[in-house]
Amino acid sequence: MTATGTGSQFVKWLRPAGCAAVLILSVLATVLLFTARGTPVAGYTPAESADYYAEHPEALLREVQTEILPKIDAEGVELTLSEGTIRVTGPELPLHNARLAIIHYFDEEQFEFTEVTP
Repeated sequence: MTATGTGSQFVKWLRPAGCAAVLILSVLATVLLFTARGTPVAGYTPAESADYYAEHPEALLREVQTEILPKIDAEGVELTLSEGTIRVTGPELPLHNARLAIIHYFDEEQFEFTEVTP
C-alpha cells in the first residue's frame, strides 16, 4: 500500500535537506520571538551619551522626568537627586514599569529604586 496525497508529495518534494532547513528556520523564529525586546518608549533615543549623563546627573534627571516617565505607566513615581544618584520611588507596578524603561536606556548604577506603599 502506497501513500498518495498532498502530504506525501510535499515530503517527497522537500527531501531531508528541505526538512532540516524548515526545522532550523522554525527554531530560529521561535528563539527570536521569545527573546526579542521592544523599546519601552517608541522612537525615543537619549539626547546625550552615557558618559555625559554620568558626569551630569541633573541632566539625566531632567531627561527621565520629561522624556521617559510621561510616556509610560508610571503614575506615582517620583525622582530625586542625591549625591549624584537618582532615587526613584513609587508603588510596585509603576516603579517596575519605570525601572524597566530607565535601565533600557540608561546605566542602572546611576539609579536607586525604592518601592513605597501607597
